[in-house]
Amino acid sequence: MAEQLKLKALPREKSGGKNPRRLRREGLIPAVLYHQGRPTLSLSLVKSGSEKAVSALHENQILNLEIGGGDKADVQLAIIKEIQVDRIKGGLLHIDLQAIALDEKLTATVPIVDRGEAVGVTRDGGILEHVLREIEIECQAALIPEEVAMDVSPLEIGDSLKVSDIRLPEEVKILTEPELIVFTVSPPRLEEEPVAEEAAAPEVIGAEAEEEEKPEAEPKE
Repeated sequence: MAEQLKLKALPREKSGGKNPRRLRREGLIPAVLYHQGRPTLSLSLVKSGSEKAVSALHENQILNLEIGGGDKADVQLAIIKEIQVDRIKGGLLHIDLQAIALDEKLTATVPIVDRGEAVGVTRDGGILEHVLREIEIECQAALIPEEVAMDVSPLEIGDSLKVSDIRLPEEVKILTEPELIVFTVSPPRLEEEPVAEEAAAPEVIGAEAEEEEKPEAEPKE
């Protein structure tokens, strides 16, 4: 089950322009909350007291948002749909959220990770190739996993794991094509030997000179 983190959020009237940058300098994260049947709500997520947890936010994570403050605060359950990250400085730039209820079914994209070391790699020098890196699933919000792990340790050279080999709870439906390959172990790549260039025959200047200087034989009478 995805982790549920409690965060405070403040309604945000202005969006775009220089405002998001000002918010980030103040320790806030610009965000948008989508809610079916309701207008989109612009928010600022408060990082105070949750710096470490906020820096580890990831897609499909469920949040308990306390929107506003005081007696008028509205508590809303939401799932992270997309995170924009500053790839240079590493900070969070913007978060897209979807309002949810824990018992409603959602579709989500979940990353696939490997566990263990393939015997075809450790013993035979093969190469583990990660072909498919995520799958699409459908389930209740509370059952969405952070990631899907597959044990690759039994794989020998030529072996593969497919989507159909993924084991998840019955309540979680996999929507991705079952025959798609996720992991495969290929033979080691052989290094090509460089082709030796034919050595050029040395130029014998002296011999040519002697040939040129040699007098022609006089014809016999």
